Amino acid sequence: MLELARPAVDVQADGLAFTLDLPAQEALASRAWTVAGIAVEARLLSTGHQVVAGSLIETVAEMYGLEGPLPYKLHREVGGWSYGFTADIYKRDYADFNRAVAFLRNYLTGRDDALGAVFPLQPDELGGVLVRQVKRGLEWRTWHTFPRTRQIVSTRTRMLIG
Repeated sequence: MLELARPAVDVQADGLAFTLDLPAQEALASRAWTVAGIAVEARLLSTGHQVVAGSLIETVAEMYGLEGPLPYKLHREVGGWSYGFTADIYKRDYADFNRAVAFLRNYLTGRDDALGAVFPLQPDELGGVLVRQVKRGLEWRTWHTFPRTRQIVSTRTRMLIG
């Protein structure tokens, strides 16, 4: 698990937006793999993440000019792939939020298929991306935690051969 320094930012779960239309943004950390024959790069941004899979760039972040909330479910055909995205926002009580953050830290630490980071100015703020091959393509899961509101954003994306 990486510790990433960044200026204090007030990111909120409801402020996260989704797009497939942004170019690669400046990343605080990134990790690359080849999964199902596709070059994939997970990128943690100061306010979210990007996943670059071939020519597709998925961005989930709070950024100027993009508005939330995240779509609950989205399906598109992208470059011959069936692309599916889902997002959930969970609100937790204090103890459950802390347990969930501890679980995610443990789950993402030391994995070859994941990129995870915490932010020292906000110790329970975490961002993580896990990428894996599935039967007909690839899948990535992401998590972002928001200690001030005790919210956890979880997304799942699948790119399958159509």
